[in-house]
Amino acid sequence: MNKTILHSELLERYGVEHGFSTRLAGDVLGSLRQWEHKSGLSRNDLIWLNQVHGSDVLVADAPAAAVMARPDLSYDAAVSDREDVVLTVRTADCVPVLLFCPQPRAAGIVHAGWRGTLAGAVTSAVSSMQEHYGCRPEDILAAIGPCIQPCCYEVGAEVYEPFMERFGSEVVSMVGSARHVHLAATNRLWLVQCGLAVENIETIEFCTCCRQDTFFSYRREGKTAGRQIAYIGLA
Repeated sequence: MNKTILHSELLERYGVEHGFSTRLAGDVLGSLRQWEHKSGLSRNDLIWLNQVHGSDVLVADAPAAAVMARPDLSYDAAVSDREDVVLTVRTADCVPVLLFCPQPRAAGIVHAGWRGTLAGAVTSAVSSMQEHYGCRPEDILAAIGPCIQPCCYEVGAEVYEPFMERFGSEVVSMVGSARHVHLAATNRLWLVQCGLAVENIETIEFCTCCRQDTFFSYRREGKTAGRQIAYIGLA
């Protein structure tokens, strides 16, 4: 694959500014230059979250510079109806989810590791879009981006059992004695449970751990792993 940024076909139909970067954009923790060049966007408009593997949602209700000046940005999701901000999360195996409501026009973004996934971070974001902008869940579109897939996501009992108890065999599997969890499928289930239509959810099913040529992966590379950026904006 030689794409610097992957896009959702679902969101492209509505002309939404969005994407999921690949290794060709470089490690966004180090430089955004290549991403800016390919996306046509400016880093000055970005909302960066201090991702803490939780489910709290930031309401971006001011220009990016004002939001970024706030003392505590410990969130794993953000929502906005402003056209002068671009919501972002960084991932290297965790699940990035983009949300868009055509009317009333609003956007959301979620970073969901296994803790955030279990905590229902995506449902918190959908609820915030309802509360702050009057979005109906059945009108919201969602794009679930590249993340670690169950083929590579072997986990211990402390992770496997809560997923099994909450969601059942649809999101877990056993390969011999090895336990595996499907994070993307779990987030998809959450979205359906909180009212999104199945046809309004798209999953880009690349495994960040398998595809060393295309993605950074914390599971594969450890603490030296770079980060992809997922982003969505209303401009």
